[in-house]
Amino acid sequence: MKIGFYAGRLISKDIGGGSVFQYNFIECLKKYSSKHEIVVYYISDNDIFESNKNVTFINLNYMYKANKKLKKKNFLLRLFSKNRKNNKYLITFNDIIKQDKIDLVYYMTLSHQKVEAPFIMTVWDLAQREQPYFPEVSYTDWTFDSREEFYGYYIPRASRIIIGNNEGKSQICKFYNVNEDLVKTIPMPTPEYIYTTKEDENVLLKFSLEKNKYLLYPAQFWAHKNHIRLLRELVTLKQENYDFKIVFTGSDKGNMDYIKRKAKELNLEHDVVFAGFVTNQELISLYKNAYALTYASYLGPDNIPPLEAMALGCPVICSDFKGAREQLKDCALYFNPATGENFYENIKKLEDESFKNSLIQKGEVLAKEYCSENYIKKVYEIIDDFAAIRECWD
Repeated sequence: MKIGFYAGRLISKDIGGGSVFQYNFIECLKKYSSKHEIVVYYISDNDIFESNKNVTFINLNYMYKANKKLKKKNFLLRLFSKNRKNNKYLITFNDIIKQDKIDLVYYMTLSHQKVEAPFIMTVWDLAQREQPYFPEVSYTDWTFDSREEFYGYYIPRASRIIIGNNEGKSQICKFYNVNEDLVKTIPMPTPEYIYTTKEDENVLLKFSLEKNKYLLYPAQFWAHKNHIRLLRELVTLKQENYDFKIVFTGSDKGNMDYIKRKAKELNLEHDVVFAGFVTNQELISLYKNAYALTYASYLGPDNIPPLEAMALGCPVICSDFKGAREQLKDCALYFNPATGENFYENIKKLEDESFKNSLIQKGEVLAKEYCSENYIKKVYEIIDDFAAIRECWD
């Protein structure tokens, strides 16, 4: 079969997990071969990928530029022409896959275009159904109505749906009444850059940090990321004479000012480092030197930062979100994201070097089990399984 992987517009690298997943997926397609013909469609101002024996890359930016000009021309025609039939038709992704004779479309992220072809889609979460009260899933970013329109259209039409674990699968089947046989689970992969990127050894000096004297939380400043809980737990640690700082990396998505204000109210101005967007080299060094990753998000069903931390030998103290234990098993310590229950106890547990080293070793094994090669192999297995069905028509 000829498979068209659709990446859409490349996600800005300051977006976080979505960007990491997208670029890692593309690198996997370049690296690992398939018996199928693979074409990757993406949108970027520059041609940043080179085709090789495993994959052909096509930048669709020309399509968007052409459509932009056509929209302007059509507007003028509607405004001044008596013959409204002079309107020119826009180029669609569906036109392109027909022209390229694509047999199956694979949407690797949440960027989709309507097509008259079978397709496989990736779902990361259904936050608007699970936790609709967070502003970013309801009314300030990708709104509740927009999410519902998107998922309501694509999920029932998908030939296969990919999600990270069984918790996510149960949510898809429950909320959208989907045949469970069409929903396939592939654990979120550990990004390959973690193993191949050299660390920035100057990052501790840059942020005035000491090894093992800080907690790390790499997360964009969305409300659901729950930075406030970590501030409150830091107060408790201070009261128990722990001299930790906490490092928040990630871009502001509307909630940073609130967290800064709360840090000041709690007298933590000198204990919280707002590092902003950091490079991969800096992030790797921050992982390696942290006392622990303290991952506080409310949303699952799986997440990338705990895997990054485990791969780099950083202990993980993780929010007990739905799906967390299925993803991370006994390789992490868990706490209640609403109350902080068990957070302080988990900090104390890591004082036991034998216990800490055992946790780290188990985490390193799990991170390798969730390697990118295994992820892409399972993607190709799902495609192989669909090939017999697709052979039924031209």
